[in-house]
Amino acid sequence: MRTTLRAKFILLTTILVSIIMGSVTYFFTIRELETKRAAMEVQIKRIAQNIATMQLLDNQDWTVYQNYISQLMAFNEDIVYIAIYDDRNSLRAHTLNADLIELDQPVLSRRRQAEIVQRLDNGAIATESQGDLRTERVNIQAGDRVLGGVHVGFSVIDINRDLQTGIQLNVILALFYIVFSIILSIFLSRRLTRPLERLSKAMKAVNEGDLTQTVVPETHDEIAQLTHSFNEMVEGLRERQIIENLGYELSASFQFDRLASFIKDHLSSAIGAADARLYIKDQQNGVYKEITAARNKSGFFPPLEVSSEAAAYIKDQQDGFMIRTAPDWMLEVLRHQSQGEDGLVVPMMVKEELFGMLFFELPHHKKQYNNKQIHFAATLANQAVLALENAQLYEGLREQERLKRELEIAREMQRNLLPEKMPQLANFQFDAICQPAQEVGGDYYDFFQLDEHRLGVVIADVSGHGTSASFYMAEIKGMMLQLTSSYLSPKNLLRELNDKLYHHIHRNMFITMIYGVLDTRKNDFHFVRAGHNALLKIDASCEHHFMIPPGIALGLDAGTVFDSLLEEVTVKLDRGETLVFYTDGLTEAMNQQKDCFGEERLLKCLTNHQLQDALQMRISIIESLGDFMAGSQPHDDITMVLLRRTQ
Repeated sequence: MRTTLRAKFILLTTILVSIIMGSVTYFFTIRELETKRAAMEVQIKRIAQNIATMQLLDNQDWTVYQNYISQLMAFNEDIVYIAIYDDRNSLRAHTLNADLIELDQPVLSRRRQAEIVQRLDNGAIATESQGDLRTERVNIQAGDRVLGGVHVGFSVIDINRDLQTGIQLNVILALFYIVFSIILSIFLSRRLTRPLERLSKAMKAVNEGDLTQTVVPETHDEIAQLTHSFNEMVEGLRERQIIENLGYELSASFQFDRLASFIKDHLSSAIGAADARLYIKDQQNGVYKEITAARNKSGFFPPLEVSSEAAAYIKDQQDGFMIRTAPDWMLEVLRHQSQGEDGLVVPMMVKEELFGMLFFELPHHKKQYNNKQIHFAATLANQAVLALENAQLYEGLREQERLKRELEIAREMQRNLLPEKMPQLANFQFDAICQPAQEVGGDYYDFFQLDEHRLGVVIADVSGHGTSASFYMAEIKGMMLQLTSSYLSPKNLLRELNDKLYHHIHRNMFITMIYGVLDTRKNDFHFVRAGHNALLKIDASCEHHFMIPPGIALGLDAGTVFDSLLEEVTVKLDRGETLVFYTDGLTEAMNQQKDCFGEERLLKCLTNHQLQDALQMRISIIESLGDFMAGSQPHDDITMVLLRRTQ
């Protein structure tokens, strides 16, 4: 069974009043009359003892006793009777107060009085009157010898009547005070429990999920303190719910712009701000830009140039600061006008760096934010900045992934620009490799079947590497396909190629190249060199020769100097001889000690594997290069072509 606090209070008050009235009845009525009764018993006992100590029984003079007790009776109105017995328990003297008993005859003889005294002494009285008569008995002794006894009966009817009257009065008073206390307790309980009932109702609503509850205290006592504690608890739960909801919403999106607008709107609402602005550091120029303002309002919030001193000041204010409390030089940094709105600036930190700032505009009806609001704003800002950083990193990763996919596509396209397979010509072997230092590169090699007996071979290196170099490499591929069908002479082809490149290539770019034509009938190779690495020839006896005919790179000159320096050279190829075309990325590849692979190591590797076919020679060179670099990353594209006469 559910008992309300009000019922408990009324019951407790009633019990307390009953206990108080019972205590009053006992201590001020019953106990007082009991004390009075005890005093009377002591007094009567003393009278009986005085009578017993007269010691006249040896003289057998009962008249003296009779006269004495008759005189005592006159001075003690509460004594009902006095009886003196001898050693044979015979009544020898007596006296009776007829006013204290009800008699049939108003005048009694001595004999009749003696009968009444004996009856009273033996307790032969009405049942309802037995509590009104008390008897004190004292022996008359002479040494150890009992000579008789004195019995004194006295009335306590007045005391009993006073006791009954007092109890009745106290009962009436108790009933009155109980009724009064019940009425008073009902009034007080309503006054005391009404705030508790309101708290209980609000707590039930909170338990059901309504965190908008606020109870206004009506008193200044402990209940008011409990009300304040309840309001603080609800506010804490509301803040916790805001933090949880914010965390859920922030984790649900990685779109930076959407997150920024969400953070601005929800954080300003959470602390009761009139409006909010979000400044984020631009990683390119270091200024802080307002990223949540509409495009047509972006001019109202120009970028903030935050110096290291200003950044240190903002970082020191971990929970933020009110704008009007900042020094004048800080107001200039924030571009705040003296007549402008006041507000709260909260730093957004990432790994001790100022990632951004939140500005919460102060509502017009407020003078400032309280400490709890400021701390709450800082907590939300710390949570929001992590989401913003993650979104920024995610967008950066997405951009990197996009570029990576585009570069993979470009690499695949560039790979498709290279020959799918090596030429198959009688008495000759071919092999080649091209390894870009990055996803795409600027090195290029190719083969062109000019006719049944002639094969064009080209190797080129675009200055620089990466995407821009790969674009020029693709362009050279197209030009070479066009020109090889029109020019059989390597020298004439490079002259025309230089003329085409010079007019649209970037001035800080150039291309080195070796292009030659293999004649399988004559077993010779006609080639020109446009500023490229030497063409290496090695014979069956491992004798070698670095051929470096004159020529400058493509795209450096309009034609006069280029044409005058360009020289075509013819090389006779005997059985077992090999031509090695390579770019500087091969010989200039470095190990961890910054030593270059060099032409000597290339020659050593070639001479050690001269008897192998072109494929095995290329594999051996690449393996030796890998062992030399020992995990170091190449800084330039590595390209190599091997042309070997077998018969």
